Amino acid sequence: MTMQQLLGTIIILATTTLSFNLAAEIYTWTDEDGKVHFSDKPIDNEKVTTIKPKVNENIANAVTKNSQWQQDYNKNKQAKAEQAEKDAKQARKNKSYCNKLKSNLAIYNQGGRFYVMSPEGERSFQSEEQLKAKKKKLTKAYKKACR
Repeated sequence: MTMQQLLGTIIILATTTLSFNLAAEIYTWTDEDGKVHFSDKPIDNEKVTTIKPKVNENIANAVTKNSQWQQDYNKNKQAKAEQAEKDAKQARKNKSYCNKLKSNLAIYNQGGRFYVMSPEGERSFQSEEQLKAKKKKLTKAYKKACR
């Protein structure tokens, strides 16, 4: 007999023994000192009362796919998954936005001459005040969205 077979036999015997004990009756009696005793074996010399253990009616029924609880659980699980996906998408979008702000801010901090192209294709160079205002606007947007 292999070790697995022996272990399987022991588990079956233990389970069977435990299930028989769970169905056993309980006997109670009071001795001459007034002390109440409980046992799984009756006593011949005493007046013994048999107690039948109550059947536990609170044991949950098996959950099926159609039970209300299971449906609510599945809806809640799906809603959480959708919210997590939405949050992850927003985080990726926010990270992309922050990287763009950081890149533009780095370009403006390097200095130099910046221009804006008009619809007609003409370059309009920005003044120092416009550059400072743009840098301030980018810094404010970065602090607000990215920290």
